[in-house]
Amino acid sequence: MTPGRRTLIFHRLDEILPDVDRLLQGHATVGQWSLGQMCRHLSTVFQATADRPAPASEDHDPAKYAPEDQKRSFFESGVTPEGNPTPPGMEVPEGLDDREEAEALRKALAHYTASPGPAMHHPRFGPLSRAQWDHFHCIH
Repeated sequence: MTPGRRTLIFHRLDEILPDVDRLLQGHATVGQWSLGQMCRHLSTVFQATADRPAPASEDHDPAKYAPEDQKRSFFESGVTPEGNPTPPGMEVPEGLDDREEAEALRKALAHYTASPGPAMHHPRFGPLSRAQWDHFHCIH
């Protein structure tokens, strides 16, 4: 782990925004992204999870997903490994305003929470239940 990086453990989605609000009061980043960039990335992921449809049955290829033991290991560990490249379409620009992006994250999380349930498949883990998606977002 990068020296100085916090270990985050969220058990419920409603624990995320209070932490962001605390960080808005003052923080130092140790990685490559600003707080605004992190919030933008998370907003994008919440929005996509709520809005993207499941793949058509002919586009669903279980062979492209990680093996079940890797999926289980991710969820049991509760940690997103460092150094994973940002997936295409999830990159974030520099120079974002922390407060504006925190507010966008607040709206995206509310949108996700109010949605009928994620239909999209996770790019690495495939189909996930709502509880698994919630757990993913708490880890991510």
